[in-house]
Amino acid sequence: MGVGIDYFQIPWYDEYRRVKVEFRGSKKSGRWREHMPKILEIILSREERNPVVMFERVMLEAEEFWHPAPNPKAEILRRMPVSGPWHHAIVPAILLACLKNAGYPFTERHVSEAFRRGGMIPEGSCGFMGVCGSAMGLGVALSIILGATPYHGEERSIVLKYTGRALMRLAREGGPRCSKLSSYVTILYAVNVFRRLFNFKLPVPSRRELRGRCPFWVRNPTCHMEKCMFNPLSLRKTRR
Repeated sequence: MGVGIDYFQIPWYDEYRRVKVEFRGSKKSGRWREHMPKILEIILSREERNPVVMFERVMLEAEEFWHPAPNPKAEILRRMPVSGPWHHAIVPAILLACLKNAGYPFTERHVSEAFRRGGMIPEGSCGFMGVCGSAMGLGVALSIILGATPYHGEERSIVLKYTGRALMRLAREGGPRCSKLSSYVTILYAVNVFRRLFNFKLPVPSRRELRGRCPFWVRNPTCHMEKCMFNPLSLRKTRR
């Protein structure tokens, strides 16, 4: 990346964002929002029922049109970053889209609502606020499925309960942020929750197919490497 990750370990949010924007070679923060309408369009057009597969294909397609800032300070930033707040919107939208595609009673309006709500979650919320945006994506999806609002009792409690459990799963992964890892873990947990609570069944890859499948890790400066089951390097570790 050109610098160590300690370069960005700034405990003041506004200063952190300013340094990140400058490093990316941009003149303003939040340029990623320019790409969001196109990403939602892609999600709505896809027909997969498998949320892991849809997630990977949506991200790979987004890389094709994502245009970074014109003067980044590192070559790695000339392509779509591996981590970023767009995942907060993509994860819940994909979960609802796959439920819709599987024949459950959801529409494009539900998918768009999930995308909009997830997009409200701030950048860096995992480190600065103690709540990973991808895990909150499960909360967004559950809220929409249950029709929960701040004025509901049981429904709101269910949303809080399972969002908290998703956060605990991510906390156990350790390491610095990786939006792809957080998304994989949240999506897989969400599928289990949907089946348990609603008997909504979505297909996912087998555990063997999940191991080492991440196609994004090479460009990730905060990759957990062989410690992450989705990294191909973890396959070497298991063979020893």
